[in-house]
Amino acid sequence: MKGKAMDRIRGEVILETSLVFICMVLLLAGIINIWLWANKQIVERQMRYNSGRVAAGISSDTYQLKEHWPVYKPGELTEDMVLKIPEPEPVPEGD
Repeated sequence: MKGKAMDRIRGEVILETSLVFICMVLLLAGIINIWLWANKQIVERQMRYNSGRVAAGISSDTYQLKEHWPVYKPGELTEDMVLKIPEPEPVPEGD
């Protein structure tokens, strides 16, 4: 009897450990997707900011901004974007 009880306890421990590892992997994948989204937003915001800046050395008062303010509106982060595992981008072949 003691052997069967220990086997049940050992099996339960293995099952719980497996579930914890699966949850940790899913959480890590979500964190990485949020990080990639934030990185993309920073790049997009900086490009729009740079395009809206007045060029250095322009001394005339007739310069018009290319875009209307606000220059940047951040994109939305949806649940699908966090839970989706990104496809790897193909590596271009050099000639």
